[in-house]
Amino acid sequence: MVNISERIGRVKCVGVRMRPNSPELKKYFLDLKLYLDQKGIETLLDAESAQMIGLRGVDEHTLYSRSDFLISIGGDGTLIALARRSFKYEKPILGVNLGNLGFLTDVRSEGIQRSIDRIMRHDYRIDRRMIMQINAEIGGHKRVLHAINDLVIRHQKMKMIRINLMIDGVLANTYHGDALIVSTPTGATGYNLSAGGPVVFPYAKNFIFTPICPHSLTQRSLVLPTHFEIELTIEEQEGILLIDGQDQIPFSKGDRVLIAMSDSFVKMIHRPERNFFKVIREKLNWGEGQGF
Repeated sequence: MVNISERIGRVKCVGVRMRPNSPELKKYFLDLKLYLDQKGIETLLDAESAQMIGLRGVDEHTLYSRSDFLISIGGDGTLIALARRSFKYEKPILGVNLGNLGFLTDVRSEGIQRSIDRIMRHDYRIDRRMIMQINAEIGGHKRVLHAINDLVIRHQKMKMIRINLMIDGVLANTYHGDALIVSTPTGATGYNLSAGGPVVFPYAKNFIFTPICPHSLTQRSLVLPTHFEIELTIEEQEGILLIDGQDQIPFSKGDRVLIAMSDSFVKMIHRPERNFFKVIREKLNWGEGQGF
């Protein structure tokens, strides 16, 4: 969902989170802070990033509540980590790409000052990405979890696993293989794509089910709209839920997860001219080298 009219307002404070284990980013951050200081904008740095480069940071609540928008410095993984922590505060995120492959991060490291100037001139757009809400019943306890990219269900010991998919109370499929990826459209160009799943337009409202190395060759990816009631269970005692590649939660027979679209969204700041199809053409080399 693209919202051209949504605006940040007067920018007084910006929150920054950097890629972990990257102390070499200290100079980049100090240059950014100096530039924001010259604009009369306060810069806040999260405590984890600050400790990494020997500075003083702030706690997450202060970072998210006081900032007018957030800057993620790293790659798509850094942006996803920031989005997972901050989405309830509804603060837009500007992603700075220091990695090699960025479907979400929109700004090259050398273009950050120009991007800030454009934000000050309201020359940007804010895109909303859907979030997967995972209502889990594990060991008799209920938990509400959220995924920006994907949920992966696999065996703890990397054995084959049986995963039951119920749609509106009807058993639709039993996946027997290494794992199952349940992806959002945002995550479609991540693990899902590597496993042979489809590219899905990022503002669509869908869940994508892609089995990993299924026992049956007839198993293929399934794309569902979000209005269905979706339930997942397993037949083994040593399963695991892997959320956005960052959180691991034990999952066993008798447990279940219900998948739904959250009422919250991730807000991402992009250049108005950014086009999804140009991005995937560049990143995936579509249309290049097709001849003999």
